[in-house]
Order: sequence, then structure tokens, then C-alpha cells
Amino acid sequence: MGYSGYLLKIGDYEIPHKYIKADSYQAYANMQDIDPWIDSNGYTHREKTVELKALKVEFETKPLLTNKEFDEDLIANIRNQFVKEVGKECYITAYIPELGKYVTQYGYMADFTPQMYRVSGNTIWYDSTRLAFVGGVYHA
Repeated sequence: MGYSGYLLKIGDYEIPHKYIKADSYQAYANMQDIDPWIDSNGYTHREKTVELKALKVEFETKPLLTNKEFDEDLIANIRNQFVKEVGKECYITAYIPELGKYVTQYGYMADFTPQMYRVSGNTIWYDSTRLAFVGGVYHA
């Protein structure tokens, strides 16, 4: 399936484009090897490549999102999709440009550090914040 109008979905929540800084979306399926090694001539030996390609997705939020947009809309909707809240574990569906299709995996949301730009009254404005999701986590 090719591109279907969204870049990233956490559980059932499609992250709206209005929150994603246009030039920041990066998504790939990371090839994984079992016990690769480098010989004395500097050649890498890849004896076995695993079938699972672990998903990694990251993007920056658009700058100057308010606390309502950032906290109450974006982050709250992501949190509502966590399967295990303590580990921020969730189902991730991301469009992978290299593959030209979507990949869905169980994974987690990485820790992030929002930076406040300005505070006035009851409103906080945030600088761009990097959000990342990592797939390939075992889920029994």
C-alpha cells in the first residue's frame, strides 16, 4: 500500500500534519545482523541478517505550538494510545519512503525534552521538539 495521506499513526491516532515540521520527518526500517564481525583487513562479515527490520521514526514538532496544542492535543492523544503506559509502549504505523509503504510494529515512544519558548498568562509556547518512536520491541 502506497502513501495514504498520513505519515505516522500511533495506535489509532493519526498525527496531524499541522504538528509535524515539514523538513523533519525521518522514518526507516533498520536492518539488523546477528553477530557481524570485522576481519583484520577491515571487511565486515554479515553471516545472518534477521527478518525483522526495526522501525525508527522521528520528527520535530512545528515551532511555537501552544500548551493546548502540544500538551492537550498532540501528546495527550499519543498517550491515550499507549498499551503499557509505564514503558510508553504502543503500536506504530509509519510511512517508510525507502519502501514506499507503511510498516506497523510494536514499540515505544522515546523520552523527549520540550523547550519552552515563552510563557504569558495561561499560555506556554514551545520551540520545536524532537519526538521519536522505536519499533521491533517483543510483545507477548
